[in-house]
Amino acid sequence: MSFAELHDDFLAITASTVFCTATTVDGHGRPRNRILHPIFIVRDDAPVGWALTGKTPLKTRHLEANPHMACAFWTPSHDTVFIDAVTTWVTDEDELRFTWDLFRDTPPPLGWGQAGLDGYGPDEWRSEIYTPLRLDPWRVQIMLGKEYPVGDLTGQVWRASI
Repeated sequence: MSFAELHDDFLAITASTVFCTATTVDGHGRPRNRILHPIFIVRDDAPVGWALTGKTPLKTRHLEANPHMACAFWTPSHDTVFIDAVTTWVTDEDELRFTWDLFRDTPPPLGWGQAGLDGYGPDEWRSEIYTPLRLDPWRVQIMLGKEYPVGDLTGQVWRASI
């Protein structure tokens, strides 16, 4: 399946939900949930996302042991998006700037807007505490609430060519 078939629903659900439940695993394989605020775009017919998040010692250990993350988005109308992704901390200067601009220029509540980043200065995206996390999905599943309870409960699934 081409991602183009999921494109509109994917962006609509992830953008309207804003926050997702994100799960990593520790070095012993035990899951840990957290709330994450990513913004996804589509590049070359594949989704890619970034979250502005703290590079905490716990999250860093989890992602060093296993860079995979599962994300779940849910709307009150029971539209859901499930994402399985590989994560990397963004260190490239061009990508750091891109993510800063993405969060600044995307209107709230999905982005922070101009007001959300006021006072940080023109080069704040170079700060040590600015640590975006990139999410490269390898699997996306979308289920629409209108299909419950009689529809196909597997929804639509896209997998990257790996």
